[in-house]
This record gives sequence, structure tokens and C-alpha cells, in this order.
Amino acid sequence: MTTQHAMLRGALALGLFALVTAGSVALTRAVTAERIAEHQLAYQHRQLQEVLPASLASVPVQAVLESAFSLPDSAPLGHRTPQEGWRVQQGSEAATILPVVTRQGYNGDIRLLVAIDQSGQLTGVRVTHHQETPGLGDDIDRSRSDWITSFNGLSLESLPPSGWAVSKEGGEFDSFTGATITPRAVINAVHEALRYYQRELVQQEPTP
Repeated sequence: MTTQHAMLRGALALGLFALVTAGSVALTRAVTAERIAEHQLAYQHRQLQEVLPASLASVPVQAVLESAFSLPDSAPLGHRTPQEGWRVQQGSEAATILPVVTRQGYNGDIRLLVAIDQSGQLTGVRVTHHQETPGLGDDIDRSRSDWITSFNGLSLESLPPSGWAVSKEGGEFDSFTGATITPRAVINAVHEALRYYQRELVQQEPTP
């Protein structure tokens, strides 16, 4: 075998190896991304049920998903594209779940689900995605603390506008040690969700 043939053969072998390696990496990434997406979707489904009032907690997740409806002008909820909410009803009980995004977090977007019943009261709030600092801002996560449940039962009439703030700023909500930006962002987002509901959706609520 000549030197030229040996070099050509080596180059072909190296190219084939690179092609197989690149394909394997791409396949692994695709499979991993798909699994991550599935896990995130399953997590959101669980959160949808968690924010519903006790009277609707037994509604199957498939029924919750099928209750989706298009939101009018979802920009006030922090979205840049059209979004869907969920209007869940069983008998005389009903609640609306809104997806909310705030970009006022310390480390990026914070995504929430905010559920409101027919009387305009919050039945549950959950954070579905955040990148806040562990040990500081991550107390917004229900798995870390019960701070997020402090919204339960509140409505626009429950507090004056100034009350929708952390305690160190004259509001009614606890802040976290060493972290004010994160709870402030969530409080503002939940307050805006209530105002959006009152402004855009009250007239659309089904009559029991």
C-alpha cells in the first residue's frame, strides 16, 4: 500500500468516525431533550391540579387540559405570543387557571400558574419554572417552603394596592433573608393576574 493510499484510508476512517460520533451526540441530545420536555409537561400537569380548589381537585388532568381556552391579549400576563388558560368546571364550582411570566426575577424569567375561582379569590399559585439562587430566591418553590401558599384566599379586595408588596416595603408578604427581588417579582405577577382576570375574564365566566 502506497503512502498516498494509506493517508486516504486514514482520512476516510477518521471522517467516518467523526460522522458516527456526531450522529450519536445529536441522537443523544434529541432523546434527552424529548425526555426533559416530557418531564416538564408532566410536572406542569401536576401543578395544574395543585392550584385548583379542593372542590375541583379530583377533576382528571385530561379534563383540565381539555378545558383550555384562548386568552385575550395575554401580554399583561408577561407573554409575547398568544396563550391559553384553563377554565375548569364541575357542577356549580369553577376556577380559571392563568399561565403567568414575570421577567423581574433575579436570575431570569419566573413562570407561574395562578388559579382564581368565580368569586375572584386565589385558590392556588405555583411556580413552574425559575432560575433563582438556591438557598435564597428558591423559597418561591412549594417544595422548598410554604411561602407561595400565602396567596391562597386573597382577592383584589383583600388588600389595598400598597399591600401587594414585601413587608420591608410596607406590604403584607414576607420577604426572604437576603432576597427581596424574587418575592417582589412573584407578588407583582400574581397581583397583575388578579387584575387581568377582573378586567378581561369576569364577564366570560360561565354561570353555575
